Amino acid sequence: MRPDRFLKHLTATAMTIPGVTRAEQVPDDERSKRPYLLAVEAGGKTTRWQVVAVSAPGDKYSEPEREPVTGPPPAAPVTAPAAVGSPDQVEAALLTALLAADDGEIAAVDPYSQRTPPGAIDHGATILFHDGSKIFLNHGR
Repeated sequence: MRPDRFLKHLTATAMTIPGVTRAEQVPDDERSKRPYLLAVEAGGKTTRWQVVAVSAPGDKYSEPEREPVTGPPPAAPVTAPAAVGSPDQVEAALLTALLAADDGEIAAVDPYSQRTPPGAIDHGATILFHDGSKIFLNHGR
């Protein structure tokens, strides 16, 4: 999956989460240099999520995107929280909603908040797709 399609899907999916009042792509500007950034407002707080991608083997972004590759769904690594607002709650809610809306493209999800020991980015996930591509969904501060 390519980052632009993922971000559009993530934005639409985020708006289905109870408690989310806004989810929109943050326009790229000269200061940010982050073309794939989502702002999610929930519980009176705004969290930002950067999308970074590794393309599928042989995929060239200069060419039209190939047909999606589907396969069995991954085991759900998280459950939806009762409320959203903090980064850990938004992370869980986004991943739960993404998996619920998945049409078979997602092969695995690795939530950062569940890693032991924690990594440099404490919230987000690595999302693996059946076509071999990866999305790194990183919480920004």
